[in-house]
Amino acid sequence: MKPILLALLLTSVSFAQADPTASEKKAANQEELLAKIFSDIATPEFNKSIEQARKAGVHQQALLEARFLHLVDLDDNKALADFSTELLKWRDKFDPVHSEIFGVKEDWLSVINYTQALDALQKNDSEAFKKHITEAFWLSPRHAQIYGPHIERLRLSQEMAKITLKPELSFEPQQGGAPLTLGSLMKGKKAAVLHFWSPMSQEVQQNMPDFSLTSHECQDHDIAVISVLIGSNSDILKDAEVIRAQHEATAKCTWTVDPNKSTLTSQLRITSIPTMVVVSPEGKILFNGHPSEDAFWKTLQQIAPDFKQPNKTEHPHADE
Repeated sequence: MKPILLALLLTSVSFAQADPTASEKKAANQEELLAKIFSDIATPEFNKSIEQARKAGVHQQALLEARFLHLVDLDDNKALADFSTELLKWRDKFDPVHSEIFGVKEDWLSVINYTQALDALQKNDSEAFKKHITEAFWLSPRHAQIYGPHIERLRLSQEMAKITLKPELSFEPQQGGAPLTLGSLMKGKKAAVLHFWSPMSQEVQQNMPDFSLTSHECQDHDIAVISVLIGSNSDILKDAEVIRAQHEATAKCTWTVDPNKSTLTSQLRITSIPTMVVVSPEGKILFNGHPSEDAFWKTLQQIAPDFKQPNKTEHPHADE
């Protein structure tokens, strides 16, 4: 989501909007600092650049727009939600002359509603979220691909809250043999991670080494890992067996198959792969989503505080 939003907004960024007749040193300095702010959006120098621009008298609206893009780059939904309070103060003060990324007021209002929607999500207020995300879409339809994932995640979260997987839930071993139950696989475990995959996915194949490392870390913290193959096509099963054979020695998991997108895949609303689902000992769904999401790792760390994300690369702004 983040790269799409930045691309859409930064395409309209201009670093040379000062009146060409303005020759004062102060105005030239402000223009230079304004350009530096946007060039530093994704760097640790951003906060310093913002402060310099503020002291030099760069227009507050431009500073707000830059700070919004910076938070988007950080992919920090909580900070964006909190930022809505500041943006709301400028709701009716939008001036296209001082805007660096918005061509029309509707785009500005759309972003404000977007941050308000995120704030509603933080407060678990689904009605307010629906109101503001709908308004954000109405004001700026071209940003639909940004707003859509938030709607999908909310719906998924609401559906997962209704589900309790039973201990007698049956899994078919990928290599054949007697069915296994969720209860037996989770016996004595703090939780279970269901890994939905298919050899048809290039991403899955590329990330199998990372999955193996994750399964080792889960094993070290008493978290069961159940790999669930999706698909019954003979070619899929054949390719899946090749992959299982390659990683069986390193991946600490139980290899199972859900050949016909049966009740489990449908019940958990698995629409893309890879997908990780974290299940509590009581059968509650604690997480359902892509393994790259921070929420996945935070969920595992809530279960096992010493859990370490394998191959974790710190965000360049993490220490700010």
